[in-house]
Amino acid sequence: MNNRLPSTKEMQAFIVTAEKLKFTSAAQVLNVTQGAVSRQIISLEKKLDITLFHRHARGLSLTEKGQHFLPLIKQVLQQMKSAVEQVSTIKPLIKLKAPSCITTWLLPKIMAFQQAYPDITVALTSSIKHDTNFSSESFDAAICYCTEIKDKSLISELLFEEVLTPVCAPSLLSEGKNQLSITAMKNMPWLHSTPQQSDWSLWLADAGSTSLTSKHNQHFATLDVAVSAAKQGFGISIGDVVLASLDVASGALVMPHPLQVKSGKGYYLASSKTSNNLSLPILVSWLLDHTK
Repeated sequence: MNNRLPSTKEMQAFIVTAEKLKFTSAAQVLNVTQGAVSRQIISLEKKLDITLFHRHARGLSLTEKGQHFLPLIKQVLQQMKSAVEQVSTIKPLIKLKAPSCITTWLLPKIMAFQQAYPDITVALTSSIKHDTNFSSESFDAAICYCTEIKDKSLISELLFEEVLTPVCAPSLLSEGKNQLSITAMKNMPWLHSTPQQSDWSLWLADAGSTSLTSKHNQHFATLDVAVSAAKQGFGISIGDVVLASLDVASGALVMPHPLQVKSGKGYYLASSKTSNNLSLPILVSWLLDHTK
């Protein structure tokens, strides 16, 4: 065997370092020490008998040889991984993280995806956190709730914008009615997903009723718990139109007022640009096609 051929560790270290242009940042992504990354790069440069990086006081930059080598070595790694997947008996795995409030909406889509692509396994983890650090968490993708994703190291796609409206159980409405006036709502318990009551405040501001308050308020840690309480008839919650759609269609919830307000936030499907999971683009494309 040609001893000048780089190892997969050396190739991976070069790719990540070329994208981060700092040994410390590359070490965090690879979950090794800075010295280990530096040694991998030095070993690779010795095998190739070329300099891949210019070393600066505040970071690195690729040499001309390094710039030429980067896309070639990326292609080699992708081909190797594709070859392994084609002959391996182990199903490709996608590790997906999502906020707990979105799981009721997401689960039917994941199950439908599994039926469409039985050879790909999706491992779903729910969390009360609304973001993900791909450097420290071992997920291939995550659904993030935010105004926008500014991190340039990530690829993101908007699944849907958050649109807020009151939701409650049909039992709270008078027989034969499916609507409530804003003033009538003050006589019912208001269910809040945050201590700041921000969702209600935003909706009332757009309704021009900022001074309106409820005599009874109940706070919960997450949106899904507040909406679950609303389904059980404990009061009225502010819910997202898309997330509540299945419960509205089944008759478990109603939207008793026509006003719907955009919060300025949305649910984004994000993944690292350095991800080498060949099945991930299939899931991303499928979710986008089945969300619009």
